[in-house]
Amino acid sequence: SQALPRVPPTPPPPPPPPPPPPSSVRVPPPRQRAVGAERAERPREADSADEWMRKRLDMSRRVGEDPPKTEEERPRGATWVQKDTQEQGRNKQGKNQQEAAAEQPPTRAQGEVAAPKPGQQRAWESAIRWREDGRSFKIGMLGVSMDDAEAGMWASWFRDYMKPYGGDDWGQGFLAQEVDFSKNYLTSIGVRRVLNALWHAHVEVRVLKMHHNKLELSNEVAGLIATGCLREVHLSHNLLDANSGAELVLAAASAWTEDFGYLYPRADEEGTDAEPLWLRLEMNCIDCPIFERRLKAGYARLKRQSKLVCHVDGTKGCSPHACAASSSPPIVHLPYLHTQRKDTAGIAVEPTA
Repeated sequence: SQALPRVPPTPPPPPPPPPPPPSSVRVPPPRQRAVGAERAERPREADSADEWMRKRLDMSRRVGEDPPKTEEERPRGATWVQKDTQEQGRNKQGKNQQEAAAEQPPTRAQGEVAAPKPGQQRAWESAIRWREDGRSFKIGMLGVSMDDAEAGMWASWFRDYMKPYGGDDWGQGFLAQEVDFSKNYLTSIGVRRVLNALWHAHVEVRVLKMHHNKLELSNEVAGLIATGCLREVHLSHNLLDANSGAELVLAAASAWTEDFGYLYPRADEEGTDAEPLWLRLEMNCIDCPIFERRLKAGYARLKRQSKLVCHVDGTKGCSPHACAASSSPPIVHLPYLHTQRKDTAGIAVEPTA
């Protein structure tokens, strides 16, 4: 007969469940949580604040929201619902500000110089007219609507433009027969940028024209006058007051070096006649009585014997190269000084003791 297959033994039944606990002991049901919940629950007394912050940080990383603030940064006295609502409002406000900032055109940081417009550098280069000697030139930027920001761009460009020409020191420097930035919108900031660019390129200036601008301070031009290189300075139709005008005249009177002594009036090319500084300050905001008193007090401290000023009115025949009104040339020629603006804006107040 054929043998029957062997059948495995039946496993024993599972053990019975443990008996229920006594009625005096109550076991709380397991804490249920909704499926897909994205918010961490409010910490109970058994949970720590650090654990709650960790849960909130993990949740914020998953959903892509900003992380919650720490307990110290939250407003005191607010409930948990109020705190969460305030956080949502701040996040929404921050996103709205970022979207609004993205729509605005980018602005320049303070002190940053913008790039020149297309073709602007070619126009600047064509405004510099070199002479045959290769060391002297003229700069003509008359009426190009230049403001202080554009003056900063021009100054940065001019330094790079002059580098291939050499001139590492003043002995091998350059000579600007005329620098004309008149009829623009330059204040003292723009004028300082232009003059600093010339100084860094080792350029001496003979004639400086800054008339018909918005120049209100004269310290930068006064510093250039004190070097003794200038022959003519045209600053009419600006916003200079009596103090600034007196500063310019006294800068010429005090210009002095150990090798040549006082630099104004300057000897001409042949060394025969002395030329006063031709300084035009008409149509500014100069109070003439205050101006005269400031000059008198400042010139007395220098203890010079030369005549300080010759007022040119067009009837004596004085010119930038010679004084026809006096046999002893003055230090400064002041043409038409008494013709000033009728408005009193910017007029200096005489200091009191």
